[in-house]
Amino acid sequence: MSQPKLPLQWMFSIALSLVLGTTIASAEPPADMTTHRAPKPKEFGSVYSYGYGSNLMPKDDAKFEATLKKMNEAGFNIIHTTYSEPRLEMCKKHNVQMMVDLLSPDDHHVYKSIDKAKAVCEKLRDNPAVWGYNIWNDPFGKKMYTGRSRDINAVRSWDPTHPAYCGAGNGTYGLNHLNNADMLGYYDFHWSRGIHKQLANSQTLLGLAKNFNALYYTWYAAVPGGDGEQNLRRSMWSTNTGMACGLRGILWFLAASPGQANLINMDTLEWTPAGKDMIKVHQEIINPLKTEIMAVPLPTAVYGSNVHKTLDNQPLPEGMATTPAPGLTPVPADFWLQPTSGDVVLGVSTDTEGRGPVFVANYNAYAPQQVALKLGKPLKASLFNRKDKKWQPLEVKDGSINFPLEAGGGELIRFES
Repeated sequence: MSQPKLPLQWMFSIALSLVLGTTIASAEPPADMTTHRAPKPKEFGSVYSYGYGSNLMPKDDAKFEATLKKMNEAGFNIIHTTYSEPRLEMCKKHNVQMMVDLLSPDDHHVYKSIDKAKAVCEKLRDNPAVWGYNIWNDPFGKKMYTGRSRDINAVRSWDPTHPAYCGAGNGTYGLNHLNNADMLGYYDFHWSRGIHKQLANSQTLLGLAKNFNALYYTWYAAVPGGDGEQNLRRSMWSTNTGMACGLRGILWFLAASPGQANLINMDTLEWTPAGKDMIKVHQEIINPLKTEIMAVPLPTAVYGSNVHKTLDNQPLPEGMATTPAPGLTPVPADFWLQPTSGDVVLGVSTDTEGRGPVFVANYNAYAPQQVALKLGKPLKASLFNRKDKKWQPLEVKDGSINFPLEAGGGELIRFES
């Protein structure tokens, strides 16, 4: 009887290991490396990242713990760093998971120091203090597709209990080739590198995540900029519109980089004004929703209403009074939920209990909206009260629901028969 054939990507990994004089995995690989998935995270991720591909976090254990405590107090639930046992114990102590950086050549690189990376991953199997592994963050072209798939499979074979994150840079190019991914990602740094790409790229990632049985995170600039209140509103807008498009985690790009805008002073561990804005984003959006949003299936559709201003609250071009929201599919005329007031993004889902959650995000980052949604069938409606962390009824009057959205804001609405 002939032996079953291993997937091509796994065979490539074995060949690479023989060249390097290492073994990719000591245990048998899953039967199908393309379809196997690690368990998905249970919370929306807010990742504090300072240095990837290098170990920039404080080397002194006491200073690292002090930094970690500040992260926890501010609402970050994941820290992206290289592994050490003392660091992991501190993560466990302060209830912050570790996203292990497998790109540091001096520590445990996923393909430059395979033995070290393999040993770390095997040691961390089933450890609840571990979020998973970061294996790539930068642009990659055709010659790198096989390598990235190989690295995902290698990490999965070493530790099938935690996801591997693989991102692309400057958009989503190449990610459609990673059909074995646990966790996809990309960066445009939202307001810093072309905000017009945000909604389109988010929907591309949503489609890939659904096709590949994956989730997606994204890199956002730690300090998106703008005068005064605009900095806060930009991060709120990106977080809420991202959630409407199925985003399930954010890596805040190099949040303590010296010599540029940052969230915290790593010498004094004092929050900057932008860091205080980030704390508000955690308090008002991410932390109240971090488990509830994970129970909501990825959106089956993302729609946009007609809008009356640009997303940064400027007049529409050419003197237009209104236009379908750029970058979004207009709400179909026969859809059961019709926006009649407010410029909004609708992320429409259906969960396992037959509920119909819709994440409603403000299309406008700088101006509040009074939203009215017309229901095409008799339904009950409720809103997830982020302050009280519980669902509360919404009045359905004349077949419509009404509620306000703050500038850059968003709300999770549930509909039931």
